[in-house]
Order: sequence, then C-alpha cells, then structure tokens
Amino acid sequence: MLDYRVKNVEEIPTPALLVYKEAVAHNIRAIGDMMGGYARLRPHIKTHKMSQIARMEMDEGIDKFKCATPKEAAMLVAIGATDVLISYHIVGANIGRVVDLKRLYPDTDLKVIADDADNIQALSDACTSADVRIGVMVDVNTGMNRTGALPGAPSLALAQQIAQSPGLCFAGLHVYDGHVGDFDGDMRQKTAIESIERAVETRGLIERSGIEMKKMVASGSPGFEHTQRVDGVDEVSPGTWIFWDMGYGDKLQGPFEWAALVLSSVISTTADHLITLDAGSKSVAPDTPAPHFRAMGLPDDIVFVRRNEEHQLLQLPEGTPRPRVGDQFYLVPRHVCTTVNLWDEVCVIDENGMFVETWAVDARGH
Repeated sequence: MLDYRVKNVEEIPTPALLVYKEAVAHNIRAIGDMMGGYARLRPHIKTHKMSQIARMEMDEGIDKFKCATPKEAAMLVAIGATDVLISYHIVGANIGRVVDLKRLYPDTDLKVIADDADNIQALSDACTSADVRIGVMVDVNTGMNRTGALPGAPSLALAQQIAQSPGLCFAGLHVYDGHVGDFDGDMRQKTAIESIERAVETRGLIERSGIEMKKMVASGSPGFEHTQRVDGVDEVSPGTWIFWDMGYGDKLQGPFEWAALVLSSVISTTADHLITLDAGSKSVAPDTPAPHFRAMGLPDDIVFVRRNEEHQLLQLPEGTPRPRVGDQFYLVPRHVCTTVNLWDEVCVIDENGMFVETWAVDARGH
C-alpha cells in the first residue's frame, strides 16, 4: 500500500481532497494489464470529472470515453476527445445542449442513449433542425430496472426507429449492469454473465433484422472483468477504478489503489471518547449510510455519531487514545464519485509524497 502521508501537509488547508498522481497512473496501467490494452475500454469519467486525469488516460492510449452529463462531454471534446458517449437520457433543454455541442465539434463522434420512442423523435427533430447527426444507442435493461428498454422485441423496435430517423444514426446498444455487486465473487460473475447474455441475444435479434450493429458498450466496475470476455461485447465502461474507494474495495478483489482521499483535521474533542472532524457532508459523499469513510490511523469500529454540513462527530472505541485538536486523518471515501463532485479543486500529491499543485474539477455539477 502507498504511504499516503503528505510530507508538506502543513501547506494544505483542511478539509481537502487529495489526488495521488502516481496511484492514478498505477490504476491506468493496471486496468490496461487486466484488459490486454485499452482497445475495449471506454472509461466513465463521472468519477473524476477532471481534464487533467482525462489527459493522463489519453496519454496512455485511451481514445474513447463515457460520461454522464453534457458538461462532462463538453470538457472531453474541448481537450481533444473524438469519441464520446453520454450514457444518460437527454431530454428537454438538454437536447439543445447536446445539439449545440455537436455543432461546435462536428468531427466528434458524439453519442447518447435512449429507451423511449417519443424521446427519440424529439432528438431527431432537434438534430434535423440543426442539420447535425448524432449517434443514439438503445439503452437495454438487463436487470437493474433503473432505465432501459426490455431486451428482445422492445429494444429491436427502438433500434429500427433510430435507424429510420433523420438526424440520427443507430450506434448500437448500451447496457449498465449496476445490479451486479455481490460480495461473493462467484455469484457476482454469475449475475454479470446472465445479465449480459440478455443483451447479446438482443444484439443478435437486431443484426438478423438487417440493422448494422456498430457496438455494444456494457458494465461498470463490479462486472466489467467478466463481461469483457463475452463475445458480442465490444467495450466495457467502468469508472470508479480510476480512484477506487472503500465501497468497492471492501467487496472486490482487484489491482487498484486508493487514489483520492479526504484530508481532515480534528477541530474539537468534547469528551474522552468523542472527536469532531472538519469533514462533514460537504466534504465526504452524503449518499451512503455509515460508515461514510475509513479513517487511516483510527480503528475500523469507530461509531459515526452525527454528520452535519461541516462536522463529523465520531465516537472512539474504549481504550483508543484520543487524538488532539489539530491532528489530521486521511479518509478513504465509501463513495468516491459523489465525493469528488463536492469539490472545486483537488490537491495533487506527487510520487515523492509532496503537495505540488491543484487541479480543477472542471466538470463538477451538471
């Protein structure tokens, strides 16, 4: 494990989000080793939202990306990404944002997803009016039940509609298997394979209908190592691997290192067994139940008593030496993606453990 202690930590006001550049580089290399290169990798940038990290990925040979928001897509095309999939349903005023982006960057292969006939018609109308052409993937629901058309005939009907719609081109199938996340590795693999097989069967149905299937993009961090080996899957699109976190790290065996931690200080000690940190819900993602993070240097069985906007009150196990006001702790977020979105900038730590610069979280928000 990396030595996460920052040698010039006194220069960093807390709370702060730290990004360890060497750990990021390690994770990029590690996923390339897992996949035998980057040809089938379309990383989701919703975890980091940073042009600097997207550039690190591009420098290693990653040439296509997935994102969640028009703002993330705009960041990617502005730094030279030429193949971008917005894996989100673009409706209402957001249609205009995507059309404008395609108009500004006509040579970019820009794609969106859809699972609704009326939405596809709205996309077609907007693209036709603007004289642009955007790729649309059918979003297929293989078990998560959050979005997506049912496999089989419903997905085929949408593919046919897209292929016949002016201003659009049928770009393939998109599958997110967020329901794959069992702690048991064998069960996780079983669920991932069963899920993707529904999409592969749908792919065959569409191809037999005479529609060209350009590609199928599938899977997040828990399932990609299994689905990447399945015939019919062209690309996988995990995101959390770039920074890793406690949520996935506790359930998945993998080669990734924590690359983004929150640095927090003790600001009060109201009792022998209580300490208050300056990293509340505005510093560490508020969308998970306790434990919200793992504090390096504190026992795993600390009690999360109360979390407010700027405060985190912790109860220490009996016999734990009480830290002093001003002591600092490195916190591993349980959910790093939403933690990153809380910050305007990160403090970059180099390979020597030195804080050397700050990077903007360019695409935070929507």
